[in-house]
Amino acid sequence: MSMKEKTDKTVLKVNDGIRGDVPRLAGKIALREASADDLRVLLVFLERGAEHVARDAGVSQARADAALDYWREAGILTEREAEQSEPEKPAPIAANELISMTGEETAEIIRRRNLSGAIDEAQKILGKTFNTTELKTFVELVEQLQVEPAYVLTLISWCKRRGKGTIYYVRGTAVSLVSEGVETLAQLDEYISHREAAESEIGQLRKMFGIGERALTKTEEKRFTQWLIEEKLPVEVIGIAYDMTVNNTGKISLAYIDKLVRIWIQAGCAGSAEEVEQFIERERAARGLPHYDKKTRGPKHDNIPSTYNVDDFFARALERSYGKKQ
Repeated sequence: MSMKEKTDKTVLKVNDGIRGDVPRLAGKIALREASADDLRVLLVFLERGAEHVARDAGVSQARADAALDYWREAGILTEREAEQSEPEKPAPIAANELISMTGEETAEIIRRRNLSGAIDEAQKILGKTFNTTELKTFVELVEQLQVEPAYVLTLISWCKRRGKGTIYYVRGTAVSLVSEGVETLAQLDEYISHREAAESEIGQLRKMFGIGERALTKTEEKRFTQWLIEEKLPVEVIGIAYDMTVNNTGKISLAYIDKLVRIWIQAGCAGSAEEVEQFIERERAARGLPHYDKKTRGPKHDNIPSTYNVDDFFARALERSYGKKQ
């Protein structure tokens, strides 16, 4: 068996505790009987490993194999199982990289993967019968993104609920999510749950800050992303910081709010409003200040319309942070 065949499943290494004592051990065990080739092979192996040992030692592959066997029998080298390297993850696919399939290819995949039922369900969800292009698009997603039919159906249902009920919107969303590592149905369910919870929270912050339907400023987007998505702060905690800021400064200051939440995060009490209130109370008591009145609130704001669009905000925010990965 050649060295290459031996190292497909096993690799050679210097026996534990041997490397520093090779000259002494070689003199005692093997030097008297080792040939010049044996010694050259050993020295090359110790310096560079086994990959090109025959070439670098200037001997044939058969002679190199024999020399390594000699040192293995002498106890200088030993074998261990080769470590399995992680398979390379394929590069993210772009929407324009999905390959358009012929009618024959589409029909074959539908038959092979038994997609008829999933296609019928997708048409029911969207309330329409697919034309040829839409049918091909559905099959391309399942086949080329290598996701379960249930993954695509779940995504179609979610997009439809959001008023994006076209297979082409689903196509772009699916490609984006798979490229971000959301590849299984369980991961998709988690993504949707997180996204819907975060959208509810962004609406609450808009109301709290009196933003209404206008687009967020870059500073607002940065802070909201940091608080809600990266640090996963409860809205109620941000609300306490908001109230304290308005009461203490008479105005809304994102920097002041952030300073407060930094203190609570560092103190390890930012996980809930109750923890924050207890921390504030302890701090005030230690400084001899009056009891914290948690009923004191900043200015109220009217409910904002439900039509404001948060897609742009979350498309950027969640792509930056999702699964990095949660």
